[in-house]
Amino acid sequence: MHMQDPVDADTRDLRVWLVRVSHGGAKELRNRVIEAGSMAKVEVLVMRADMVFGSDHIRSALYHAKRAIREGRNASESLAMETLLYASGERQLSTAIRKMSVEDGADEVVVAQLTPGPIEEGRSWKPMERMNEGSRAESLARFGVSKEELATVGSAKALDLVLERVASVDVLKK
Repeated sequence: MHMQDPVDADTRDLRVWLVRVSHGGAKELRNRVIEAGSMAKVEVLVMRADMVFGSDHIRSALYHAKRAIREGRNASESLAMETLLYASGERQLSTAIRKMSVEDGADEVVVAQLTPGPIEEGRSWKPMERMNEGSRAESLARFGVSKEELATVGSAKALDLVLERVASVDVLKK
């Protein structure tokens, strides 16, 4: 799948990692990454891994967030929060935060670097695949994809439903 030039231009600095964390260490990692990003003047986002369906999911969210900011339609003052809103497929920021926020019981989180700059990767950081083909039905259901929708497109096209949700935030925000 070839991405269009505006998407490439808006997301050229995006880096997305899947990070394994020890039980109970997810929030500490989130805080450390956000603080390091802040000190380096880099926008970073740390999210639940089970709500992210590949780096293309975050690429689409970042593109839509940057476009909303450019057009003055943003719901948040920060690129990270606007990207989180789109990544969640939700209209309300509070709902998006609840849905995507890292919980201490997590054994994996997603770290997304949204703007250029130095971010020090840990040993357990692995670049995230473009699409998570093995998306489990329960993760898709928690994300908001219904069994009926999944049955209509099949599990091979589940990411398309997620990307549709990301794009639909524009419609929902109006």
